[in-house]
Amino acid sequence: MTYIVASLVERSVSGVSGSSLRAFRQGADLVEVRLDHLALPKVDERSLSKVREAVAGPAIATLRSSREGGRSRLRGPARERALRAVLAAGFEYVDLETDLDRRAMGLAARRARGPLVIASHHFARPQSEKEVEGALAKACAAGDFGKVAMPCGHAGHAIMLASLGLRRSSAGDKFTLIGMGDQGQLTRVCARQMGSSMVYCSAGDRAAAPGQLDLASQAALGREDRFVLGLVGHPVAHSVSKPMQEAALRAAGLTGVYLNLDVPPEALTREALETLGRLGFSGLNVTVPHKERVRALCDELDPEAQSTGAVNTVVFRAWKMNGKNTDVIGFTKAVEQKMKVTKDTSALLVGAGGAARAAAIGLRRAGAHVTVAARDRAKGERLAGEFILDAVTLDSLRRSDRRFDLIVNCTPVGTKGVGGVAPIPARLFRKGVLYLDMVYNPPVTKAMKAAASRKARAENGLEMLVQQGAASFTWWTRADPDVGAMRAAARGALG
Repeated sequence: MTYIVASLVERSVSGVSGSSLRAFRQGADLVEVRLDHLALPKVDERSLSKVREAVAGPAIATLRSSREGGRSRLRGPARERALRAVLAAGFEYVDLETDLDRRAMGLAARRARGPLVIASHHFARPQSEKEVEGALAKACAAGDFGKVAMPCGHAGHAIMLASLGLRRSSAGDKFTLIGMGDQGQLTRVCARQMGSSMVYCSAGDRAAAPGQLDLASQAALGREDRFVLGLVGHPVAHSVSKPMQEAALRAAGLTGVYLNLDVPPEALTREALETLGRLGFSGLNVTVPHKERVRALCDELDPEAQSTGAVNTVVFRAWKMNGKNTDVIGFTKAVEQKMKVTKDTSALLVGAGGAARAAAIGLRRAGAHVTVAARDRAKGERLAGEFILDAVTLDSLRRSDRRFDLIVNCTPVGTKGVGGVAPIPARLFRKGVLYLDMVYNPPVTKAMKAAASRKARAENGLEMLVQQGAASFTWWTRADPDVGAMRAAARGALG
């Protein structure tokens, strides 16, 4: 069983009383009283007993030291005296730090009756799996429960923690593993699946640690029918897929969460994806630079993933990873809203990656004449040869008099956090030309401004994102998405 623990970061005893009452009403199994946040005249048995009496249910007492991210500056004999008082105050659990509180742990072990000990260690920065496993083994040996927390610089760190948790759970250990920060949230979302004995959440607006979910959200994720979805990419900070897909879940009456998982290339392995499947993820979106890599890691591929050579959607079913590509349908529907593509349409694709392949398939099916231009000439020629396209160099376009009805930027150039300007000669932007930039954040790229200044119609890639996301949603949930709700959420996230 995984206990839901609401962390109380109140300054007063009355605040603890009110917050604990609300927390238990909202579904908390335990509350954690952060004694280091309380303004107490003395940290003695009398004061702490009053705190315990104010709590409306079972409680953990935590006097987190500043050394491990808390506010308590008590050291040496002063901290030992305070912890003796904590042990005698009637709390059901006490959190003791493995490096600082060894004497208090010894005292707790000798008491005939007293609180259960959560032996904890908080790293100040990300650590290797070996270091984390060593700290967890030490904590499990020292207390009734072992607890290790670590900040996660990227989702690869959180996936490592989850994988370790799955192994320790199968060995029967009682532990809690926490990844702190936004990129560590999957250890909270999937705490039960990874085997953590406790998952900590905020009781109100104030979180006790970075990345904590609010109590209502954490409790809802305990349902068996909840959906856990995510985006795997590097970077992902620019993405609006989270609010868009969570809006789709709400509109469909489904409980779930969508996580932005920033996974650097070196952390994207078959084992990492399998771990997400074991944690109960229903599916993933995949974005740059991982679409081709994920394709190679999947067990099965749909025809679109095979033809594009890229996977942007993963569905976990029956212990298998099914790779799909919804970019083709997303691109096709986005273009159809802006122009009618026929055999007389002349289109230019800038780029030769997975996005360009999806656009090429959609345009060729409509009968358009397609030309590809890429910085990597060899890659562009390979794409052209495979789909019977024309291939040109970007330099040649600067000297050419060719005209195009549709120009598509299929590269991430111009994306927030990436920057730059799509390398399209300004002379190609003419009145009546449709310029579609697959970039959607920012909503107006520098290339779009250049196109508009020359009377071309400029559109970003938001509609393509919405349409491919809607197709992904159906694969994951087998429900029809509210595309309007998804579009509104995505636009709202962009401001």
